[in-house]
Amino acid sequence: MTQAYVMSTPAPARPRAITATRHIQEGATLAAAGKLTDACACFQRVLHDDPRHSQALRHLGQTLLRANRYSEAAAVWARAVEAEPVVADAHFSLGLSLQGANRPAEAIVSFRIATELKPDWAEAWSHLGHTLGAMKQFDEAEATLQHALTFRTYRPETLNHLGVVLSARGRPAQAVEVYLQAIKFNPKLFQAWTNLGNALRALNQLDEALVAYRQSLALNPKNAFAKFDLALVWLLQGNLSKEAWLKYEYRWVTLNYNPHRGFTQPLWRGIEPIAGKSLLLYAEQGLGDTIQFIRYASVIAALGATVHVEVQPALKAILQGTPGATSIIAMGEPLPPFDFHCPLLSAPFALDTQLATIPAAASYLQAPPERLAKWQQRLVPTERMRVGVVWRGNPKHANDANRSIAFELFRRVFDVPGCEFVSLQVGPNATEAAALATHVHCSDPTSQIADFSDTAAIISQLDLVLAVDTSVAHLAATLGKPTWVLLPFSPDWRWLLNRDDSPWYPTMRLFRQPAIGDWETVVASVCHELRRRVASTALLFAQS
Repeated sequence: MTQAYVMSTPAPARPRAITATRHIQEGATLAAAGKLTDACACFQRVLHDDPRHSQALRHLGQTLLRANRYSEAAAVWARAVEAEPVVADAHFSLGLSLQGANRPAEAIVSFRIATELKPDWAEAWSHLGHTLGAMKQFDEAEATLQHALTFRTYRPETLNHLGVVLSARGRPAQAVEVYLQAIKFNPKLFQAWTNLGNALRALNQLDEALVAYRQSLALNPKNAFAKFDLALVWLLQGNLSKEAWLKYEYRWVTLNYNPHRGFTQPLWRGIEPIAGKSLLLYAEQGLGDTIQFIRYASVIAALGATVHVEVQPALKAILQGTPGATSIIAMGEPLPPFDFHCPLLSAPFALDTQLATIPAAASYLQAPPERLAKWQQRLVPTERMRVGVVWRGNPKHANDANRSIAFELFRRVFDVPGCEFVSLQVGPNATEAAALATHVHCSDPTSQIADFSDTAAIISQLDLVLAVDTSVAHLAATLGKPTWVLLPFSPDWRWLLNRDDSPWYPTMRLFRQPAIGDWETVVASVCHELRRRVASTALLFAQS
């Protein structure tokens, strides 16, 4: 008997295009529901079968952008651009991804291509201008943002970006007008309210700035920038309240610092008993900040704590022997055991420092004896008043353009008779060095300065230090030396307003710009006061 074999017929394969469409639709539904991880998985299934599937690439790229997974999004959009090189929005989305991944130079390239492919695209021009501004290419940034506004004059985000650029270029009054336009078109744009507050603060219109910051917080109560900026205004006004210091703690978010270093030991907030415990104070900002706030070592030690202080390596030698500090450790060196930690600029918060309770000893640092002996031999005795000078700060400082003085203007000080000027300006350029070398009553020992201990030894033999807002000004004042500080119109919060003295330093005198950028008046005032000081000193000697 013949056996019959029945052949089963396989089901027809589902077309790949139908499967891809189903996955994309499912992913889009999940993305719309906010389930971004699951949505990405759907799009990736399509790309597993077809790596150049343009629709899946676009959906995946947009979803990754929504999830703030910028590096992954950039990789996906780079594939999309490769698949469709003349599609403007793919280049634009690649630019957004690169911008979010902190790759602004590459983002600029993508935004440029997007504007070339679609020349009337206001949003692409706006993001290009914004990124140029972030790269400090302010001339092109301003021109680009103005060009973007020719297509959409009412776009509030573009106006906000333009205001930021104008502020960065030292034109806060114009920035205020632009921010007000942005707010007119979108009153809920909280970033514009924050930036408006910053521009008003640059104009010293502090009460108005507070109103702007509060409005920003009303729109977005989690806005750390507005909270930090509120603190800066309060502190500048002399309102050293607990609330002001608390909001100053938002610097850990806004200034991108390492948040408390990840120590396992608890942060000391001033409420934990500290007697019999050990505390690590540590530097967190600039050299001048460390010199200024290391004074809190003695305050905390007086509470019964053992205080260790970690500082920048350049300051370790000069800060040895700081009152209250059991040890001074340079960053990178092994730390001793400790029970609590506290960043230096959080000490005023922990200790509830108010204007009347600022610890302001006449001096709390001394130059090492061996450095003093070294510089006593090198500085030739003179009957003239010996004045140390610094006319510019660290060019990497965010506010250096406002706080430094052009040498051509500052050098007028050297013409004041009866003075011997000693440059403390480390790293003078060739023009500055040549001018100092040819001036009969100027000397420049900075090539022989190894560290701040040398600078301190030189300062100890001066009659006066004249400086812009730099670490040298802090060092001179902590040594108890008469120190004149030249300040911009809108100064750092620690210098307060409407006073020529400082509650932080008893020997300091402040010379302030009467208007934004007006160093002419400041230099003229300093020259006048130098002449008066020379004359009074000469009279004193004549009477003795």
